[in-house]
Amino acid sequence: MSGAAPRRAPKSHPEDREAADRLNHALLKAAYAANWDAVIAALEDGADIDAQDKATGLAALHIAIGTNNLPLTRMLIEDWGATIQPDGNGRWPTVIAARCRVDEGLSDYVVEAEEMAKSSE
Repeated sequence: MSGAAPRRAPKSHPEDREAADRLNHALLKAAYAANWDAVIAALEDGADIDAQDKATGLAALHIAIGTNNLPLTRMLIEDWGATIQPDGNGRWPTVIAARCRVDEGLSDYVVEAEEMAKSSE
């Protein structure tokens, strides 16, 4: 797992609040749908990788974990630098992984990523 900076450079986040909200919504919707191309498109257009759903408090990373999607989780962390942190309701990625009973490979990956993030604080 890479702890380096993201390999892809998104456009800057839009200054216009409505445009930023639309992009962030598109990112979260694509993550829920596991639509890899739409996730990348939203991020390339300047969506905030750590934007949280107003209703659930979940960011794209938390959604990828909760839907048991290891490839999307890895891409968000390794390629886009998603911040490993609690969601809007205080749930760490490992808590989401446990509550959603994700596969062992994803669970192990999330535990390792979270430990690395906490040790670098």
